[in-house]
Amino acid sequence: MNRFARRASLGLLSLCAFSLSFAASSGIGMVVANGSFQVDHSTVWGSATLFDGNTIETNISFSQLQLNNGVSLQLAAETRARVYASRLVLEKGIGQLESTKYRIEAASLQVEAYMPGATARVQLAGENRVVVAARDGGVRVSNGDGILIARLGSGREMTFEPQESGLKLTKVSGILAIKDGKFIVLDRVTNVTMQVQGAGLEAEVGNLVEITGTVDSAAPTVAGASQIIDVTSIKRLTKGAKEKAAAAGAAGAGAGAGAAVATAGGLSTGAVVAIVGGVAVAGTLGGLAAAHDLPGQGSSQPSTSP
Repeated sequence: MNRFARRASLGLLSLCAFSLSFAASSGIGMVVANGSFQVDHSTVWGSATLFDGNTIETNISFSQLQLNNGVSLQLAAETRARVYASRLVLEKGIGQLESTKYRIEAASLQVEAYMPGATARVQLAGENRVVVAARDGGVRVSNGDGILIARLGSGREMTFEPQESGLKLTKVSGILAIKDGKFIVLDRVTNVTMQVQGAGLEAEVGNLVEITGTVDSAAPTVAGASQIIDVTSIKRLTKGAKEKAAAAGAAGAGAGAGAAVATAGGLSTGAVVAIVGGVAVAGTLGGLAAAHDLPGQGSSQPSTSP
């Protein structure tokens, strides 16, 4: 009986070991490069299988990541990131996402390509500064709570700087309008619609205004609005319907007629700055969106085909 029990125990241990070995061998994709890179601080040449939570660090050439779920990612030279089946956490450098239903996280921000064929580029430009570019198609950016804070069209580029933890200050500017009986403003920097409520709004409908307020905990009741803002102050920038066209054009350039250059949390770019969801945002005209190749990419790309 004891002999039988020992054999049964050994068989069970062998089965467990086999199961663990099988689980450990099931990767989430592969990474390839024209040269060397590091996986969990170990140098690898050419290619390697990716496992959930691996840290990838590129050297002088970029790396191509192809996940089993169809997601395609690229890491520029001198870039470090942790890769998971559902997200990539950028720790240094530039990452590029060429798939929907996946996201790149950087400095508490979440970046997604929300249109088929869209390409999102994300650069960690400092400890607390993130540059996001829509290389092709539409890209959206959310804060750490998942609240939409910016929407980028193809060719647009924005700089983001998360503010102090817990800060609920909001500062946006746009044409104040009414939808479904509620006041709304489409921020000209972030291209995000917000429902606003408070005193003094009726007199400013149709005007280009700058609104300061705080985020309300209630969910917005206007379709398409990302959040409700309790207005603490409202400042008229331009008056009347004829300024609407000028304001709409300024939204693309990130600067409006008669609007002063703003500075928020050290972010000063010479353009209008918004603060949405605890993040300072400015439209920029940089090379991240315009560049054809990522740093270290050149004219050749490594193949992920077997």
